[in-house]
Amino acid sequence: MLVYRTVNAISLKASACAIGMFDGVHVGHVMVLENALREARLLEIPSVVISFANHPQFLISQTPTQLLSSLDERLAAFEQLGFDYALILDFDEWLKNLPADEFIRLVLQEHLGVKSVTVGYDHRFGKNRAGDGAMLQQAGQQYGFDVQIIDPVRIATEPAESGGQIVSSTLIRKLLSFGDIEQANRLLGHPYHLTGHVEEGMQRGRQLGFPTANIAASPYRLVPAIGTYGGYAELKGQKYPAVCNIGLCPTFGDQTQKRVEVHLLGYDGPAFYGENLTMAFVHKIRDERKFPNADELVRQIRQDCQQVRETLVQDNTVLERKL
Repeated sequence: MLVYRTVNAISLKASACAIGMFDGVHVGHVMVLENALREARLLEIPSVVISFANHPQFLISQTPTQLLSSLDERLAAFEQLGFDYALILDFDEWLKNLPADEFIRLVLQEHLGVKSVTVGYDHRFGKNRAGDGAMLQQAGQQYGFDVQIIDPVRIATEPAESGGQIVSSTLIRKLLSFGDIEQANRLLGHPYHLTGHVEEGMQRGRQLGFPTANIAASPYRLVPAIGTYGGYAELKGQKYPAVCNIGLCPTFGDQTQKRVEVHLLGYDGPAFYGENLTMAFVHKIRDERKFPNADELVRQIRQDCQQVRETLVQDNTVLERKL
């Protein structure tokens, strides 16, 4: 997949494209993306995904959106799905103030030569978010391209729920912020991932017999709610069952900032400070709590590790989509 970072860098005579932020690349996003790929195959033309390097809310809102995925992770997902090209635009003042009809003319027509455009049911674009699916369809009649508007995808988040809730990045963020990993993963279609550099910590886990890797995640990345989780860690291409604690370590009471600490079960190699570590969250084990002493904490950690060993099955599909 070829990646372009400016409109002027790409020039195609024909293409089928999907447009969106696609944060997290959840099951609803995949419906949009796969439809664009089908159109490209049907028309025998290149496939293009148009997305943004930064979330539009970073510029529009004073409260930055917590992201479900990095740009690199989204690009990896686009490439894995099979796109030929990715046009990644900086959402800056120029793009923010570009009228919707100019976006269609300049980006879609002049540079991509689109014959088919796929968007989600709620997609908006252009200055003041004036453009939508209906506007694209009108422009399609003028310029001669087809427009596919994908209906919302609904998934029940409660057993008795009728019809289900519309899958959205906003809902997934809410579920993760409450620690509801399993429901968030259902909407994502894959385990939620968190990747960061491994920093040197206080060595307390090592002293307790359970060395942990402290992940320094991006400040813009959504970190799940405080608690202890089971899942898989990926280090240098290898996967390990893992226990992850997110919290303040209240037993020792000397932390004021939330930390992400991962213990890799079965790893007996050297320290890997400075390396990238990915934690894939599969389920929540328990809430974080204060223990009366270190011995009681160690006893609980042993139970956490045993629960992970018993409930997780190591296979090649858990980290197959590296989002």
